[in-house]
Amino acid sequence: MNLHIVPRPIYFTRHGESLFNVEDRVGGDPDLSEKGYKYANKLAQFFKNEKEAGKFNEKTNILTSTLKRAMTTANLACGAIKKPLSLKALDELNSGTCDGMSYEEIAKKWPLEDEERKSDKLRYRYPRGESYLDVIQRIEPMIFEIERSKEPVIVVI
Repeated sequence: MNLHIVPRPIYFTRHGESLFNVEDRVGGDPDLSEKGYKYANKLAQFFKNEKEAGKFNEKTNILTSTLKRAMTTANLACGAIKKPLSLKALDELNSGTCDGMSYEEIAKKWPLEDEERKSDKLRYRYPRGESYLDVIQRIEPMIFEIERSKEPVIVVI
């Protein structure tokens, strides 16, 4: 494989809690909740400590999805190190026509879709959206790029 094996840290983190997380909604592009901002600020302190410990520097690659909640988390947590690079390939699962709906609303409007999703979350594809298998295929090239990197990497999704 074309992988670069050099010791360097690779950090993966989810975005802070979003307003849709609080409302149990799928997809969308909401901002962070109050708890989400607290998480991003704690993450900033963590990365500050890691930088002071010499684990990374301004050459560190900071990647995030294009979603507001991930970009806000990345900017708050890593903006002092380097400006994050937003990539569409790192966006979350596209929930298609269910975007912005709560799981309860989906179950009421499309009970068969709800049952299909519950029976096989890996292979279930939202109407006009994606399955987790689609997401795996979409992000595979990004994983190879991260593996080839010689510099530390921070991924906020």
